[in-house]
Amino acid sequence: MTSHRLLSQESQDAYQLTCASPPPKRKFKGANLDQLTPFQQKLMVAGDVWRKFIAPSTLAFFLVLPVLIYKGQYITKFLVDTWYVPIMGIVGCTIPSGGAPVAGGVVFLPILTMKHIDAHEAVAFAASTQMIGVGIFAPMGWMSRDPSVLMGSFLKPMFPFAFAGLLFSYLVTPLNKSDEVLLAFTIFVMCLAVYITK
Repeated sequence: MTSHRLLSQESQDAYQLTCASPPPKRKFKGANLDQLTPFQQKLMVAGDVWRKFIAPSTLAFFLVLPVLIYKGQYITKFLVDTWYVPIMGIVGCTIPSGGAPVAGGVVFLPILTMKHIDAHEAVAFAASTQMIGVGIFAPMGWMSRDPSVLMGSFLKPMFPFAFAGLLFSYLVTPLNKSDEVLLAFTIFVMCLAVYITK
């Protein structure tokens, strides 16, 4: 009887302690809303709209677009000629996710050139996919999950260096020939291998 009373008293104490404790902090996809600034909360709302509506609509658009362009030749022309591209994209995603400081271009360029695509077009394809994936989809995905990881303070000091690199590549080293592009790519991959393995 005494043990029953003690157990019941402990249960009541635990219940009162639970009721007296403050409510848990609101979480939104892994981020505490109470710890975010008002601007970060606005980013999170925009990211949530992107994740729920804009991203699925964009995906559906890009899936339907080849069907509209190729029409009757969608299977016989488009899918037959580009069957390797999804595999190439999956393999290209594993490199940065594995910790290497590069994007999928190190996979895209050699595969596309082996498929007799000009090196300049292969570089343009790699740059465009990186712009869409890394420049749009990745930040918007983080905006919907945890916008505190997006550090806008880094953009201002890095922008002049990025712009200078862009001008340097166009004006000083334009690499007009495909062999020059492949040589620059080979040197880059060798330097990357040394950096990763050291």
